[in-house]
This record gives sequence, C-alpha cells and structure tokens, in this order.
Amino acid sequence: MKKRGIDLIIAAVCITVLGIVFFYPDQVRGRETIMAAAIVLLILFLVLAVRNTEESKQAVGHLRLGLPTESELITEIVLLSEEDTELMAWDLYGKMAMVIGRDVRENQVDIDLGKSSYASMVDIEHAVLNYSTGNWYVEDLGSTNGISVRKAEDGRVYKLSADTPCRIEKGDYLYVGLNRLLLR
Repeated sequence: MKKRGIDLIIAAVCITVLGIVFFYPDQVRGRETIMAAAIVLLILFLVLAVRNTEESKQAVGHLRLGLPTESELITEIVLLSEEDTELMAWDLYGKMAMVIGRDVRENQVDIDLGKSSYASMVDIEHAVLNYSTGNWYVEDLGSTNGISVRKAEDGRVYKLSADTPCRIEKGDYLYVGLNRLLLR
C-alpha cells in the first residue's frame, strides 16, 4: 500500500514535469531529453504501482480469508504418551471432517482412541474436527469429560463449550479426556 502510494506520487511528478516542458518549451533547455526521461520514468512507476496493487490485493485476499500459509497447514494429528512418544497418528490431508471417539462397531469414528491409556474417558463420539475455509475447527459433541485446547501461540489451555467450534492451528494440543493429541 505504501509502495503504491510512493510510485503514484513519482508518476504524478513525472506528469507535472511533462506538462511544464510541453506548455513552456522556450523556458526549458534540453527539452527532448527531459521529456524522454519523464516518459520512461512515468511508465516505469505506473507499472510498479499496478504491480504493487495486484500484490496487495492477493495479500489482503489471503489475510481476509484467514488462510494459513503452507508451513501452517495441519496435516496430521498424533496421540502422545505422557513421555511425549508417538503412540498413534492420523493423516488429515484431503479430509473435510474427522470424528474423535471410541469405535464400538456401531459408529463411524475416524480418530479411534479406544485403545489409548485413557479410553474410558473418551465418549463414543466425543468431538469432531471440521475443515472449512482453509482452517481446522474442533467441536465438543456434548461429551462427558469435555475437550480442551492448549494453544501453541500462548501456551494457555482453554476448555471448550459443547457445540461451539474452536479454530485450531499447527502446534496446538487437544485434550480429549486425559488423552493428548498434537496437531502438526
């Protein structure tokens, strides 16, 4: 935005110089050289202003949509032990929704915590992860033991209300019962 403004100011100065040289030809020495230089600079700075406008529109569009950058994309969710070793991992690539719970053969659970150390604290359908507009959201499905999120940005733990989606980011931890899931 700032660059575009500077480019437009320089283009306006070039137009002013061209006007002076055109309307007062007897007052200016080296008229052809000055006009050629002003025209070249005018074209150059107009092109730069247009290019900066397009770049800022793309950047604003990216920010407005809240889209994560390539390095911020969540592609995997990992169940961690108390010693931070990986016990299980689930791929999120290409998925739109993932149900977290315990598989009892009557339901469709994508992230099955039925074999985890704290399986008894996980409801059959405990929570759901939904992908929308480039971001993942977690939602408690009214579970008995709830779900909490430890945000990577500030390290604080937030207890979620039932049926209220919460945006999650790479590096966040989900606490499902006492199970700890890392988003990466």
